Amino acid sequence: LDYLLVDTPPGTSDEHISLVQLLGATLGPHDGAIVVSTPQEVALLDVRKELSFCAKTQLRVLGVVENMSGL
Repeated sequence: LDYLLVDTPPGTSDEHISLVQLLGATLGPHDGAIVVSTPQEVALLDVRKELSFCAKTQLRVLGVVENMSGL
């Protein structure tokens, strides 16, 4: 498997915890998360929480993408 894309709800809910627990042992040194957001303030708050979650669970953040930023 080269890529696994998982679209989860905003925040750090049970889905995120379950995914990290399930995939954590199989992640290599170049694997990690790409966080996608929109420019609304409430979405940016969720991104901050998600980045904190990634740091606590030692999940590497590969990047942050702001979708619909030109609209």
